[in-house]
Amino acid sequence: MNDTQLPPSAEDLSALRFRVVSVGGQRRGIKLEEIYWQCLGELAARQGQKIADIVAACERELEGEGNLTARLRYVATRYMRDELMIAGQRSNLAIVAGQVRASPTPAFALTGNKNIVAFNPAFLSFVQSRVLPSQQSQPARGLRLAFDVQFVDLVRRLKAAPGEPQPAGFTIGVQGQVTRGKLNAALAPLADQDVIIGFILG
Repeated sequence: MNDTQLPPSAEDLSALRFRVVSVGGQRRGIKLEEIYWQCLGELAARQGQKIADIVAACERELEGEGNLTARLRYVATRYMRDELMIAGQRSNLAIVAGQVRASPTPAFALTGNKNIVAFNPAFLSFVQSRVLPSQQSQPARGLRLAFDVQFVDLVRRLKAAPGEPQPAGFTIGVQGQVTRGKLNAALAPLADQDVIIGFILG
């Protein structure tokens, strides 16, 4: 079994797998759970290396003392921890709010319970011009915003076509005044909840 063998199916991630890698011209037989092999493979690819290079680095760090497989498990786990931390930093409402504010057209972010968690100045101007009395400078309390499709159905469409915006209609109501329009919907980059960013079309 060599360093280029394809991994087994996802159902076998806990299974121990024996692999032989060549380090400095010498062959090393190593047994690790498949999930660690996959993590090490991702790390090696990210660094433009081979798994054998990571094994060699671990051997140098151990300097002949310590357990090589334990070190490899640590390196794989640290890599995944770092990846999760980076993903967490890129996946929060502050990031979503920044994306909404960066849009030159009216945009907002809406949660499944119909809470607007972010909007930009262009959206405020849109609401003021369509449904708010001219003397009000902030969105009125009781503003209601809804899509013309169920939120969960729109989320399902967005997840079925990652990276592709989905068209939808919307309704905004304030104090008995209602306006309707069309938008492009995108799924916010959040891991813990579904939030849709709506970009209102002119």
